[in-house]
Amino acid sequence: MANAKNIAIVALLKEKLAKAKSVVLTDYRGLTHKQSEELHRNVKKAGGEFVVAKNSLLEIASQSSTYNLEPRTLSGPTGAILAYEDELAPLKELFKTIKSWSLPAGRQVPKIKFGTISGIVYNEVEIDRIAKLPSQDILRGKLVNQLNSPIYSLVYSLNFNIQKLVYVLEGVKNHV
Repeated sequence: MANAKNIAIVALLKEKLAKAKSVVLTDYRGLTHKQSEELHRNVKKAGGEFVVAKNSLLEIASQSSTYNLEPRTLSGPTGAILAYEDELAPLKELFKTIKSWSLPAGRQVPKIKFGTISGIVYNEVEIDRIAKLPSQDILRGKLVNQLNSPIYSLVYSLNFNIQKLVYVLEGVKNHV
């Protein structure tokens, strides 16, 4: 029988999942209290939230959302990173925060289980790759640069012949 506290938690989780643009589940074992607070703070600054909840409550809350979490995927202690503004900013902040901690080589805390971004489910390796991508602004800048490159080359090529003519006329003027 469900108690009032669990019903309230499920309702809150449903609300948060409905607002979230992406969800990444982690195994947060091994985090110290200080690291946990730092992670909460940094993810919040990036427009997201790090939520720790019971797997059964997460599963129930996700059933009415677009993130239908299977019971088999929810095992062990689970922390969810919910992105409300930018889909990737809280995830990037997670990896940036982990990198700032001096952990032994090969040890990653929290450990990524899987994530759902734009309705597509990704495993831990894919989430790691996505988190290392440059931001959208940088990618847009690179695209604009790539699109402008042929135009600049054309302008330079057309301008080169006119410059050559000016140099020849300048040389003729100086010799006369």
